[in-house]
Amino acid sequence: MKTLRIYAFALVTMMGFAAAAMADAAPAAVPIATVNIQLIMRDSTAAQNVREQLESKQKSFQSDISKKQDKLQKEQQDLGKQQSVLSKDAFAEKSRAFNSKVTEMQKEVQSKKALLDNSFERSIGEIQKVVTDIITDLAKEKGFAVAIPTSQILYGDSRLDITDEVLKRLNQKLPKLDVKFDESSSSKKGE
Repeated sequence: MKTLRIYAFALVTMMGFAAAAMADAAPAAVPIATVNIQLIMRDSTAAQNVREQLESKQKSFQSDISKKQDKLQKEQQDLGKQQSVLSKDAFAEKSRAFNSKVTEMQKEVQSKKALLDNSFERSIGEIQKVVTDIITDLAKEKGFAVAIPTSQILYGDSRLDITDEVLKRLNQKLPKLDVKFDESSSSKKGE
């Protein structure tokens, strides 16, 4: 019985030493990578293409709006000139009609802005999905367990940075993206 106690004590002691040795050992390095998402979203050909399409559409909208605003300003000036010759009721009716046009114009401006915003968000979301897929593929190929955006770290060795490779693959996989300016989807945003 005494021998059994000695063996048990020796076994417990050895397990204690093994646990202490394991605790003192340096933890295994987790293979990580860093990626500059902002740079990718700024410099990729797809993101640049999206910005160009949005700017073009915005200029088109602005041109249309400017023409309508000029027309409304002329109408407002004409209405001001008619105030002294029209009856109070006739002038009030024309003023209501004019204000209704102004309200419609404001709604149109808001609608076009929402359309541009939604188109931008959808397009950027598509690019980000492709970027995520590329990073996942790189993780499998190169064996890293974690990819961290550079905006979230204070220091990272440049050897961990996979930004250039992600950008290269993104430009190959998605050289451009056709922005969808779908009016019906802008009203679905809240759904």
